[in-house]
Amino acid sequence: MASANISLSEEHFQCSICLNVFTEPVTTPCGHNYCKSCIAGYWTSSGIRKCPRCNETFFGDPQLRVNTEFRDILELFKRKRAAGEEGGCPARPGDVTCDLCRGVAVKALKSCLVCLASYCDAHLEPHHTVQALKWHKLIEPMRSLEERVCKKHNKLKKFFCSEDQSCICTDCLRDEHLMHKVVSVEDEIKKRRTKVKNMQRKVNQTLSQKRDGAKSIENSVKRCRLQVEEIKAEVVKSLDGVVFLIQTQKLKLIELLEEKQKAAERQAKEHLRRLQSEIAENRLMSAELEELSKTEDDFSLLRVLPSVPSSVRSFLNSHLFAARSLLRVETVRRAAAEIKETLNKEVEKVFREVSLAD
Repeated sequence: MASANISLSEEHFQCSICLNVFTEPVTTPCGHNYCKSCIAGYWTSSGIRKCPRCNETFFGDPQLRVNTEFRDILELFKRKRAAGEEGGCPARPGDVTCDLCRGVAVKALKSCLVCLASYCDAHLEPHHTVQALKWHKLIEPMRSLEERVCKKHNKLKKFFCSEDQSCICTDCLRDEHLMHKVVSVEDEIKKRRTKVKNMQRKVNQTLSQKRDGAKSIENSVKRCRLQVEEIKAEVVKSLDGVVFLIQTQKLKLIELLEEKQKAAERQAKEHLRRLQSEIAENRLMSAELEELSKTEDDFSLLRVLPSVPSSVRSFLNSHLFAARSLLRVETVRRAAAEIKETLNKEVEKVFREVSLAD
């Protein structure tokens, strides 16, 4: 049929003379369609009965016939175009749009593999009502319908060549792929869909595992953060306790040292007082002995001589006190150094354990 392979776009319904949509379409003997008034006016002005498109000349007055099937399709096209202009379901990003709607893009409901066009609900009605279009293959809306047609033979690609991994038409199958393994496009699509579903299932499983792994890592990080916060709080508490203890003991030790210093000073003053008293006695004794040594009265030397005080013992006691005081200071200094060294070693040990921890 003449209308079987047309694409229902506006250019297919335009008169080649007036370039408008047909009005009272008629068909010439050569099979071309024109507006009745347009072809009559053309023949009157030219004086020759010929087809403006193929230039076929007719003798006499050719009989113009009304193509009723084409006229019905044209009427449906006009109604559906008007309906499409009034509005439909607007296409969203990613939707396949109707090829006949003008202005606002309307979402396509089906694509026709014969017309190689996509139609909205309104423009799809001719495929359900016009007998010449009912046999057309309708599929879900699809872009790039031209890829479904073999450019070499202008036929629908119905087969898939497994060897060349390409879609081919019947002529390609007969000419170039006769000895190749070929299946129908529908079977290959089913096979590919099954393969895609299997691949998708595997990818989803892997994705689920990786998501679980990521979630596990996130939870581990949260737990680790909580543990670190707890450890930090314990370290701060413990070290603050150590610092407080050291500060407290430091004050006590300083207070004790100051008390010891005061006691030592009191003891030293007492020793000093005694020593000064002995010095005074020794001076008096020295003066007496000096007089005795210079006297000319020999009998005076026979008298009882004054007793000499034990000054040596007092002098030694003062030196022993100083030595004992020096010994105590060194003991305290050594103990403080040992405490510092022990604390440093323990802190370094903690640092090493933290550094080596995973």
